[in-house]
Amino acid sequence: MVSLAHTLSKSWFTHKIVWFSYGLVFRNYPYFYRGFFITNFYYICAIIENSMDYKPLRNELLVVVDKEDKYSHTIEGTDITLFIERDYGWNEREKNTVNATVLHIGNSKLKEGTRIVCWHNCFADHNLVDTITTIEESVYGGYKKLYVYRVNEKHIFFYFNDNGTPTPMPGYIIAERIYHKKESESIILTELSEEKEQNRVVVKSLSSTEEDYPVKEGDVIIIETMADYEVVYADKGREHRLVRIKEEDIIAIDNGFEITDKHKIGV
Repeated sequence: MVSLAHTLSKSWFTHKIVWFSYGLVFRNYPYFYRGFFITNFYYICAIIENSMDYKPLRNELLVVVDKEDKYSHTIEGTDITLFIERDYGWNEREKNTVNATVLHIGNSKLKEGTRIVCWHNCFADHNLVDTITTIEESVYGGYKKLYVYRVNEKHIFFYFNDNGTPTPMPGYIIAERIYHKKESESIILTELSEEKEQNRVVVKSLSSTEEDYPVKEGDVIIIETMADYEVVYADKGREHRLVRIKEEDIIAIDNGFEITDKHKIGV
């Protein structure tokens, strides 16, 4: 791919083909279209060549980001898609993009093409490497852009395995909250109808594969205060939420906590 792009953009023969096509096809078109053809041909070649030549350093990766993936949500079981305006929100976790696809790896064990979910401040301007304009229509009009960023592996919380299941990176645990259901005489249910269990969550997925690892999936664990970082991410056109826990923030396993029908598990 790299050598092909380099050949297309640099070779004398290609220049002749481009200008021949320009004269043959675009001779009766306005100058705008002629310039568009010439400019974009070399621009596309440069994008392919440059993006394939980027090499991440040490524990960093290069990833491709679609910043519009959190702007829509399809209601489960329907064809109804809602547009979610996030640009003017104050909560960075809610509005910032966290999904990405691995383009190049440094020392990481992740595979190229793996879908990942990162820290909500990863995709800042100082980490931007390149911008690619696609032919897909943007929700704001015009053409959608994809962005190439560098990401430190320690800021990747989990990835999607071959089955599409979120799998935490080493040092992290994925969990869900525990809520107490409140009895209400009103037919209108709100968030006030449920009370969150403080400092306790249910383990959903582990990064450790050790057989003697004390924490198991389904365990209720006690965690440090404010350790329940909530990740808001997109998957298959829908918004999802999970709780990311650092292994070092686990205080204990609560074997005495029994989950009953008076509890709700989720985020």
